[in-house]
Amino acid sequence: MTKHRFGGLWTQQKLTVLQEYLGFFTKALMAKPFKLVYIDTFAGTGKCLIKTGPEGQSEIDGSASIALNTPRPFDEYFFIEARRKHIKALQALKESHALGDRVHVVHGDARAELSSVLTKHNWRSTRGVLFLDPYGLQCSWDMVQRIAATKALDVFFLVSVSGITRQASTDLSKVDQDKERALTDFLGTEEWKRAWYQPPPQSDLFGDGPELVREGGVQAILQFVRRRMGDVFPHVGEPMILKNGQNAALFALFFAVSNDSEAAVKLASKVSREILSKLDK
Repeated sequence: MTKHRFGGLWTQQKLTVLQEYLGFFTKALMAKPFKLVYIDTFAGTGKCLIKTGPEGQSEIDGSASIALNTPRPFDEYFFIEARRKHIKALQALKESHALGDRVHVVHGDARAELSSVLTKHNWRSTRGVLFLDPYGLQCSWDMVQRIAATKALDVFFLVSVSGITRQASTDLSKVDQDKERALTDFLGTEEWKRAWYQPPPQSDLFGDGPELVREGGVQAILQFVRRRMGDVFPHVGEPMILKNGQNAALFALFFAVSNDSEAAVKLASKVSREILSKLDK
């Protein structure tokens, strides 16, 4: 099978969280009268290599394989992927797996194809888990809104902290139109400017310094992302920060519940919090 891109130990962490939650989810709903679906929007290949040290590497199951190997299976699986090589690997996984007849391999842009997948279901009789795992800022706010509107999906959303900080320069005047457009498309608002940028503590006497600078670091960014998600989801948990070997934040794994049932929110948030807390040390 074609192997996915390199990751690190943080890759193993996010996949462990996903694996444990999928096991809980299908077990909890197995006796309920719902069709269960799993949707993976940047599905990869089913396998990936992670770096385990300066020289070491290890092959592990990717999200698609993990989902298919959940002890109590889903009724349908949707693997969305844009890269042709990855599609071939996903097709091979589908053909070789015992649950292959339940798998839909979808080739195309995640934004368009996810919208198509979501419209195919009656969400009153369907429940599911969606893994939103982009490489950077490929997700748009309209994708997030469509997911929340189902009121039926539990969501793990991997937000690229490094991707945001690359676009959100320390000095706001250095955020060009392309960077501004990318951030606004991702967050669905221009409020990030006011949330993240403030006048510097000490202004330059000669007026040569920046007028507005980004304050608050990673925590300010994540608090704003969580508030934005909270505008459309009934529950958004504290994110799990995933770091590289130099202890720099690369990603943040958010968990959100779109079902506005008090019982559903209480159970899903409790279990996800327990799973995340075991790894977020």
